[in-house]
Amino acid sequence: MAAVGIILVVVGAWILVKLGPSGEAHFSATSKAPGAIAVTSDVLNAVDVPVLVTATRRDGGAVRLTAAPSTDARAILATSAVSTVSAVHYPAGTLDLRSSGAGALTDISTADVWRLAARGTGSAELVVDQGRGPETVVVTSGDATTLKDVTVTLTWADRAWFFDALAVTMIGAVIAAFALNFLWQGRVIWGQGDGVETGALRG
Repeated sequence: MAAVGIILVVVGAWILVKLGPSGEAHFSATSKAPGAIAVTSDVLNAVDVPVLVTATRRDGGAVRLTAAPSTDARAILATSAVSTVSAVHYPAGTLDLRSSGAGALTDISTADVWRLAARGTGSAELVVDQGRGPETVVVTSGDATTLKDVTVTLTWADRAWFFDALAVTMIGAVIAAFALNFLWQGRVIWGQGDGVETGALRG
């Protein structure tokens, strides 16, 4: 029982440190392959809280992020070279990327399917709220240069996760304290009984 409590304390405290008071979970991956990057609904809409998508180019070039219904995004990307975020790993904080297609992507900025859009120089970020899915975020070059060596970061934040981890830590502490106290009391009672028995033998 004490071991279970200690494990809960360690795991809960570790998650508290990872999430912080704001309850933020960050996941990143760097795409070395040239071409667009897609964050599909399997990842983007996996958790029922808004997700912050950040893309940073190592060469400092322009970046454009757009969000659209997944069917429209797939049609636009078609067979172009794309690195797709296919999985999230917690607590490692990493993302899996799967490459597919070939060829340059045409200018998609004029398409009327994008619900959200953001652009920046070197880095850009886009907050995608839930409830409109399934949606896909597409990261492309914001200028004529080729998009490559780009780090994508997904951030989910929910303060309830912090308090859930805090509750696990506190429950573990109570269990550990109760179990250790029980063991200590057992040792005291056993020691007293042994002392009584020794005294009786001497008498």
